[in-house]
Amino acid sequence: MAKKEAPKPNRPSGIDYHLSPGIPHKKSIFSFDNTVFYNRKNFTILSILTLFGMISLSIHFGVNGDEKFQIDYSKKLWSYYSSLGKDTSALYVPEGNMQLYGGLFDLTAVSLNKLIGQNDEFTPSYHTVRRVLCAVFGFIALLFTSLFAKRIGGWPLAYLTMLLMLLTPRFMGDAMVNPKDIPFAAGYIMTLYFISIYIRQLPKPSLSAIMGIVFGVMIALNTRAGGLLLIVYLFLFTAIYFGRSMYQGHALTTREITLSIAYTMAVGLISYFAGILFWPYALAHPLVNPFKALTEFTHQPITISVLFSGLHSSSSLLPWNYIPEWIIRTIPIFSIVGVFFFFRLLKKRYHDLPFLEIFMLFFTFLFPISYAIYKHSTLHDGWRHFLFVYPSLLLIASLGWILWFTSFSSKYFRFISVILLLGLMSENLYSIITYHPYQYTYFNPLFGGIKKAYGNFETDYWMLSVKEASTWLKNHEKIDKLHKPITITTNGLYPAQVYLSDTSHNLKVTYTRYYERSEKDWDYAIFYSRFIHRDQLLNHTWPPKGTVYTVKADGVPICAVVKRDNREDYLGFQALEKNDAISAMKHFLAALKYDFNNETVSSKLAELYKNQCLYEKAADMALQSLNAFPSNPATMNLLEEIKYEQQKDAQ
Repeated sequence: MAKKEAPKPNRPSGIDYHLSPGIPHKKSIFSFDNTVFYNRKNFTILSILTLFGMISLSIHFGVNGDEKFQIDYSKKLWSYYSSLGKDTSALYVPEGNMQLYGGLFDLTAVSLNKLIGQNDEFTPSYHTVRRVLCAVFGFIALLFTSLFAKRIGGWPLAYLTMLLMLLTPRFMGDAMVNPKDIPFAAGYIMTLYFISIYIRQLPKPSLSAIMGIVFGVMIALNTRAGGLLLIVYLFLFTAIYFGRSMYQGHALTTREITLSIAYTMAVGLISYFAGILFWPYALAHPLVNPFKALTEFTHQPITISVLFSGLHSSSSLLPWNYIPEWIIRTIPIFSIVGVFFFFRLLKKRYHDLPFLEIFMLFFTFLFPISYAIYKHSTLHDGWRHFLFVYPSLLLIASLGWILWFTSFSSKYFRFISVILLLGLMSENLYSIITYHPYQYTYFNPLFGGIKKAYGNFETDYWMLSVKEASTWLKNHEKIDKLHKPITITTNGLYPAQVYLSDTSHNLKVTYTRYYERSEKDWDYAIFYSRFIHRDQLLNHTWPPKGTVYTVKADGVPICAVVKRDNREDYLGFQALEKNDAISAMKHFLAALKYDFNNETVSSKLAELYKNQCLYEKAADMALQSLNAFPSNPATMNLLEEIKYEQQKDAQ
C-alpha cells in the first residue's frame, strides 16, 4: 500500500496578489490586496443590488415568440403533477416538441401565477412573473460565475467577473427573456463550481459540495437534456484530477480511492434522478428518454430559414463556423482582449493558475461547441443554445485581465491598462442603455456593431419588439377608442395577442406572413424583421409604405407598425378569387401607384399580363418587383418564363 501523503488543500491556491509585482503600494479600488474593499461583505452587497436591479429591469422586456409553446407546456405540467401523473398530456407536445425539455422553469412559473391568482396567459402581468423568474435564474448564473472566479483568484477576480458579466449585453438581454437557455446556463456553471469544491475535498467531500452538485444538475437537466453532460463532467474531472495527482507523486491509499469512487458514483446517480424530477417525459422511462431527448436535440426536427453571414440558409445546412462566428461578433471586446491577455501571459504565470479549474473552464467551453460542429447539429437563433459556455469563457477573460494587471511593475503601464478596460466597459454600458430592452441583439463594434450586422445576421429573432409596437399602437392610434371593428395582422402573433388583449372587443388580431400581407384584410399591421429577406432590409423597401412607427435597436429597424391607407392590393386579390382578372389588374395598378415597391402586387400583375400575352408589360412588372425584392426566386422564374414566351411568340 502506498504511503499516505499529507492532506491536500480543498481549494486552489489562486493568484498571489501580495507577491505579484504589479500591485500598487497605495491602497485603492485598483489595489487588489485591498481587503477593505474586496471582501465577502461588499461582494454580498453587490450581489443583492444586482439581483434587485435585474428583477426591476426584467419587467421592461417583452414576451418571446417561443413562449406560446412553453405556456401550453406549463399547463400540461401542472395537470400532470396535480393529478399525480394521471394526466399524461405533458408526455407528448407536438407543438415545439416541448416534452423533450425539462419542466422546472415552466412548472415554477405556472405555480407562482396560480399562487397569486393569475390564470389568463393573454395578459402582460401573467408574463411578468416569467420575466422576474428568468432574471432570478440569470442572477444565479452571474453569482456562481463570480464565486467560481473567487476560488481561482480571490475576491478581486470575483468582483471583476461580476462586473464584466453585467456588462455583457447578449447574456444580460437573454437573462431577462430566455427561460430555456438561461436556467440551463445557471445550472451548468453552478455545477462546475461545486464540482471544483467536491473534487478537492475527496475522499471526504462536504455535504454542501454534494448538495451543490445535485441542485446544479437538477436545474440544468430539468431544463435541457444537455444537463447529462454535467454528470459526465463529474466523473471526467475527478479522474483527471486524481490521475494528475498520482502522476505528480501525490500517493493515494486504496481506501481513499475506493471512497472517492463510491462518493462520485453516488453523487452522479442522485444527481441524475434529481435532474428528471420535473420532467414527465423522462420520468416515463428514466433510463431511456433523457438520452433520446439528447439525441433529438443534436439534430433538431424543426428546420427554418436562418440569416447568417449575408445568406439565407436552412438551419440544418449551416457552415461549421456558425457558432464561432456568432460568438466572436457578439461578445464584448473586453472578453476577446481578456482571452488574448490570458494566452499572452500563460507561459509566464502558469504557476499562479490551478490546473483543475483552468482545465475545467477550457473544456466546458470548447467541448460543447466542438461536438456540435462535429455532429453538424441543426442550429438557429444565433448562439443562444450555447449561452451556457459563456461563463467559462468570461472567467478566462477576467483572469486574463487580472494576470495582465499584476504582471507589470510600471504604474504608468497599469494606469493605461485600467483606462483601456474602463473604456471597453463603457462601450458596453452605453450599448446596454441604448439597446434597452433589446440588448440581446447586440453586436460588438469590432465588426461594425448592429448596423453592419443588419441584413447579414438575425437581429430580433424572438419578436421582443412586438411589445413596443403594440404599446405604441394602443397609445397613439387610440384603437381601443374606435367603435368600428379593427383588424390588426402580424407575423408575431403570440406577443401581439398578449399585449393587445386588453383593448376594445372590436379588435381582431390575426397572423399573416409578411409576403402575404396584400392578400389579407387588415387595418393595421405589426411586422418584425425576421424572415424579411436581406435584399429588402438593405435596399430599404422594408419597413414598407404606410409605416407609422418603427421600433429600433441602436438606430436599426427591427419592427414596423403599418397603417393601411390604401386597400387596392387586397381588392385586387379579392377580384382574382372571383376570376375577374380585368378588375384585379385595375386594382393592382392603383395599388402600385400608392406603393411602387409592393413586390407581391407587381409580381402578380406580371403574371396576369403574361397570361394575356402582354409580354412587354409583364417583363416590366417583373423587373419592378425584382427591383424591390431582387432575389425573389418566384419572380425570377416568372421573368424567365415571360422571356421564353416572348421569344416563342416572336418566332
